[in-house]
Amino acid sequence: MNPDTEHASLKQSLQVGLSMTARTLRLMIGVGDYEAYVAHMHSHHADAPVLDYAAWYRNRVEARYGGGNGKVSRCPC
Repeated sequence: MNPDTEHASLKQSLQVGLSMTARTLRLMIGVGDYEAYVAHMHSHHADAPVLDYAAWYRNRVEARYGGGNGKVSRCPC
């Protein structure tokens, strides 16, 4: 195998592994995957507006910790 091809393959494998690890960690702490949300919205709810990242993140935090209006009703720790 060509060393350049082997290096590119290793680099791609590491990137995929790190991406999957980051996704898993986000899900473990209750923060979903924005890209998966966007893909889901486009494929299943094409007529509905897609939240931007900031609004989506705020929605996920409020869903996880409750509250609203800037208040946290459950301890996030």
